Amino acid sequence: MKILLINPPIPLSYYNREFYVPSGLLCLAGALQKNTEEVELLDLKIYNKIENSNNLEEFYGFYTDILLKKIAKFRPDVIGFGCLYSGHFPDVLKFSDAIKRQFKDIPIMLGGIHATIYPFEILNNCSSIDWIILGEGEQTIIQVVNTVKNKNFEFEKINGFAFRENGKIIINPKTQFIHDLDSIPFSAYELIKLKDYYVDTSQWHNPKKLSINTSIPLVTSRSCPNRCNFCSMFMVMGPMWRARSPENVVSEIEYLYKKHDQRHFSFMDDNLTLSKAHIMGICDQIIKRKLDIHFETPNGVAMATLDEEVLDAMVSAGLTRINLAIESGSDYIRNKIMGKNLKRENIFKIINLIRKYKQLYVKAFFIIGMPEETKETLLETYEMINDIGVDRVYLHNVVPFPGTRVFEQARRDNLLVNINVENLYKSDELYLTNFKRVFIKPYELEVSDILKFRTKCEALLAGKKSQKIELQET
Repeated sequence: MKILLINPPIPLSYYNREFYVPSGLLCLAGALQKNTEEVELLDLKIYNKIENSNNLEEFYGFYTDILLKKIAKFRPDVIGFGCLYSGHFPDVLKFSDAIKRQFKDIPIMLGGIHATIYPFEILNNCSSIDWIILGEGEQTIIQVVNTVKNKNFEFEKINGFAFRENGKIIINPKTQFIHDLDSIPFSAYELIKLKDYYVDTSQWHNPKKLSINTSIPLVTSRSCPNRCNFCSMFMVMGPMWRARSPENVVSEIEYLYKKHDQRHFSFMDDNLTLSKAHIMGICDQIIKRKLDIHFETPNGVAMATLDEEVLDAMVSAGLTRINLAIESGSDYIRNKIMGKNLKRENIFKIINLIRKYKQLYVKAFFIIGMPEETKETLLETYEMINDIGVDRVYLHNVVPFPGTRVFEQARRDNLLVNINVENLYKSDELYLTNFKRVFIKPYELEVSDILKFRTKCEALLAGKKSQKIELQET
């Protein structure tokens, strides 16, 4: 069968400023190719570099024209849209509507975090979307394609799949996950031109002075056993942490290193360092194979999993940028409310260990505005930001993503503000770059208190520019 996978463009006002290859779709493409399907991938995102119009009609017209011409030429049997973040969905819906108007008989399927959270709402309200793959999709997409290819259409037997049948929406919950991650083929990098993803890296932290063109995202493990109250990733990747073998991970790095001259990698795991043996094994393999690389941890690492041995191994293997998931300066908010299980003294212990690695660029994540936030807990966060001395601080207002405990709590107790809950399935309002917006009013504070605190932190960080500490909105 001929399968066309489509990555939507970066929305005009979207927060994501990174420019990664579409690793999720490339992984699906690898699985489809192993199943002997003919696969092509259209990444509309690469055209952002030449098309930055602020005119919405021009924006959609430009991309729709590219998309429809590609479909007319390739004539796929099935079309699959990636929708990694909810901020992509309004665009995905516009493009799928345009496809159905011209190619009404080609089924369109959707996957990603957003589709996994909202399968019923999407199928009930968006007629141009035919099928939804829930959670990790490598096995499911093969089952879907085989069902269509064999013309038996027994969709009710496919785990983690949502569809319509005789006007009824049927959702098969995702209960089966891939345990042997090494069985998944490497991403089908040959379907793209890596040069399309080259960006200006002249200002990147580059202590080894390597030739860096872009960073390649890799996932070495899936899911996270922790249940932080603001995180919904377990809904997508399941409740159980599973890992690729270190040999498998580093073989993919080595392929990209030797075949495509790649020197920079981003480990996108939800909990990269959960298993000490896993991360130590990866570092050991990188060193043994003499791969001179940089790597970073954009999604953050759990500080409770770090120690001097792990940090030594990661830095020796090429770690140059590390993101620390601190989240709050208050032990009460961080541990009792968020569920981080990370004591204040351990934070500073790790910070002090990290300071000996002069080549490391250190970032820290903080979240403010939990329902239980008070002036006292905010002050503790302020004091920690002042004391930790990292290179960059990411200070986020809490975003109540659907499916999280904090969302359910805020909805139950009428704490949600600036949100139309009924329209979240088709809205990107939680995902726009606007940190003057607050979505939860804490029990004991006003929205204005959160905004005033941000202003106070901005003043603090502005005064520390000599230490390279900034307030980052993305």
